[in-house]
Amino acid sequence: MKVGGVIRRIGGLLACVAAMAGCAHGGRTIAEADTGSGAEPLQVKPSLLWERSIGAKTGSTPSFYADTPARRTFGILGVMAMAVEGNRLVRDYGLEDPAATLSEELLASLAIQNRMRTSSRSDADVLLEVKTINWDFRPYRNNPDDLFVVYSARVNLVDRRDGQVLASGKCRAGREHEGDSATLEQLLAENAARLRRELREAAHECAQRIKSETLAAFLNNANFVAQQDIGAPRRQ
Repeated sequence: MKVGGVIRRIGGLLACVAAMAGCAHGGRTIAEADTGSGAEPLQVKPSLLWERSIGAKTGSTPSFYADTPARRTFGILGVMAMAVEGNRLVRDYGLEDPAATLSEELLASLAIQNRMRTSSRSDADVLLEVKTINWDFRPYRNNPDDLFVVYSARVNLVDRRDGQVLASGKCRAGREHEGDSATLEQLLAENAARLRRELREAAHECAQRIKSETLAAFLNNANFVAQQDIGAPRRQ
């Protein structure tokens, strides 16, 4: 690779980590909420999902960034060292992208509340897209030996009939309280058991935020569900 290309690649990595941002989904959006920003999702018709089929798609997994004491000796190139070390941990410990956990929880909630049938993503009427933006662990500013896990993701709910984005939003979860901190040795002990647990908990926290904001119109539809029950024919 040419020197100019290397510089551009390093610059891109630095910008990505600094912003901790992902790529947004294109297309017309009915409801959008950027979790944590105070944005409120627009009103939509709960009937848009009623008794339809739904599938899920998770995007490609980005690099896992491990902010270990060793990488800090690399100065500005430490960002690349974080990615190299993080991806090594993913391989060595078999760490899984939390997008799978997030996707499963959201899919189950939507299907149950709207009486939807789960389906393959190629055959589904509605597609739930879940993409990890960032997953990492990092130190407290004043205590570099204490680490906490951070996870963020983007979620889109797409009507595959016309490509319309029914809802779109981002979430961020971080084990940032002092009681949640751990040393690198503690995170990786027993085949990284604590790191795995905290990633799962971060995905669950992210799911709760997405359900309460981005997908609220499709999950808080008790009146609509009751109306459907009243109008449904009784089984003999």
